[in-house]
Amino acid sequence: MKAHPRLGRNVLWLVFSRFGTQALAVLFTIVVARRLGSIGFGEYAFIAAAIFLGNALTTFGTDMLLIREIAARDDLSRLPAALVIQLGLSGIFIAAVLLVAPVLPNQSPAVVAGLKIYSFALLPLAFFSVFTTALRGKQLMDAYTVLNLAVNLLPAGAAYLFLHAGSSVVPLAFMLLLVQVVGAGIAGWICTVQIPGFWRAWRFSLPDAIHLLKMTAPIALIAVIGILYQKISIAMLSTLEGPAVTGWFSAALRVLEASKTVHLAAFTALYPAMAQAAGSTAHAPWRGSFKLSWKFLVIGAALASTALYFLAAPLTGFLYGGDFGPSVPALRLLAWVLIPFTVNTFYSLYGLANHKEKLVMRVQLAGLVALVGLNSWWIPKWGLGGACLAAIVAETTQAAIYLTSAVDLHQQARRLISAVMRP
Repeated sequence: MKAHPRLGRNVLWLVFSRFGTQALAVLFTIVVARRLGSIGFGEYAFIAAAIFLGNALTTFGTDMLLIREIAARDDLSRLPAALVIQLGLSGIFIAAVLLVAPVLPNQSPAVVAGLKIYSFALLPLAFFSVFTTALRGKQLMDAYTVLNLAVNLLPAGAAYLFLHAGSSVVPLAFMLLLVQVVGAGIAGWICTVQIPGFWRAWRFSLPDAIHLLKMTAPIALIAVIGILYQKISIAMLSTLEGPAVTGWFSAALRVLEASKTVHLAAFTALYPAMAQAAGSTAHAPWRGSFKLSWKFLVIGAALASTALYFLAAPLTGFLYGGDFGPSVPALRLLAWVLIPFTVNTFYSLYGLANHKEKLVMRVQLAGLVALVGLNSWWIPKWGLGGACLAAIVAETTQAAIYLTSAVDLHQQARRLISAVMRP
């Protein structure tokens, strides 16, 4: 089955999903902040960040690998092995939280208790990850969108109904754990309805899980490098310049991340389509499937960068107020990250779809080394502006490597682009 007839529709579904989930996340944030107050909300933010990190680590790259396998070969047989891996790693992470939480510095008893409770959400999140992997691999983005909106509506509604003014973070942790269990159940039900014979291939085998663990290790390492790359600038600014500069940079970065919504939705749809095309000997699907992936997205990145540059002042003032004036020049610089970001994401997904994990890893490591080195040099010298310039140069460095040094990948992608651009 060719991927390209459904790609445009999938992108639209995912754009709708991302805007909808962002809106529901904002609603949830408003409710929790008002019910818990500033201190309680800060406690929740710490707990949520810890579990987000745990979920990213315990997924261990199984989602990216299985999306590729399902899209290319329509093979669901490795889903049980992925679940075993994620549940095992989640158990290790939960045990670590139970041991470490009581000795964390500057944390109240409520935070410790809430972190312990919410860490168990990694177990239903493992089921949720496997189910959504199946939906994405099958390119059922309409069902994936409905699921995402439902599971993001649940916490907002539960917080509104069950949290009261002056509540602590502990009942919120219990509530969110229950929400994750319900969300995993909904995800399983949607897979049962949308994918014929979904449970037929479910056979649990420890050797299969060990084999899959070895296969996913490179992708997991790529994910860890990606997390470090995303967070290192904030950590270095906090260490070298202090909280005020870190806050200005973070504010600009949040606007930049929001501007990636359409691109990230498109890339979410593109990856399984790329994997499906890579698994086919026919090159015809490239022409229709990836017209958006290059022609539209690169032009869109350039337009978005230009818009952010000129709208930086009104956007920053509207969102954050007058205290965030230094975020305006920061956003004007960071806006130009969008163009190399688009190139890098396209090539990295294309590389993963074509089993070129080592190449993607080398390029990401080069970007991380460049970012750390330039931050160490330019933040003490130029402060906030130095961090922004370092981000631009690090992204551009990765794009340059993809476009010049990665000869094999570049030649394949060039053939793709030339096919797309022909009238």
